[in-house]
Amino acid sequence: MPKRGGQGSPFPPRGVTLIELVLVMVLVAILSLFILPRLFDLTDFDAHGYFDSLDAALGYARKEAIASECPVQVTLASGGYSLDQAGQCTTGSYTVPVVNAATGQPYVTTLPSGVAQSTNPATPSILLDASGSTSTTETVTISGGGFSGTLTVHGGTGLVSHSP
Repeated sequence: MPKRGGQGSPFPPRGVTLIELVLVMVLVAILSLFILPRLFDLTDFDAHGYFDSLDAALGYARKEAIASECPVQVTLASGGYSLDQAGQCTTGSYTVPVVNAATGQPYVTTLPSGVAQSTNPATPSILLDASGSTSTTETVTISGGGFSGTLTVHGGTGLVSHSP
C-alpha cells in the first residue's frame, strides 16, 4: 500500500502551509475592519424603529381623536414624542396623556441616541381635531446612521403617508 502524500502517490498531501494560514488570517483581519464596526452600530436600526414607532403613534392619535371626539396633540420635542389631550375635551392646554391601549402606559417615546427628527413647518406639535384631521400638512423627517425617512400628515384628512 503506497504512503499517503509521498512522491508518486495518488493521494495529495494533507494539511495547510504556513503561507496559506497567514493569508487567511490577513483576509479575516481586513474583513473585520470593515464589517465588525457595521455590525455593532445600531443607529440605523434605532432610527428605523423610531420611524415606525412615530408612524404608528400618528395613526393612533388620529384614531383616538375620532373615537373620543376630543383633539389629540402629538408633541415632537428634541427628546422624542408624546400624545396628549386637552382636559374636558376643550382646546387650550394639552396635559392629559393619551394611554396606549396595548400597554396601559402613556404614549411617550424617547428619541434614541444618534437619531434626529425635524419638522416642516418647524412646529413642535401636530394637532389632530375631533374628526382626526389637521389644518395644515406637516412633515417629520427621521434620520440616523444610514437611514432617512419622512412622515407626512396630510392637512384636511390627518392621514399619514411615509417614505420610504
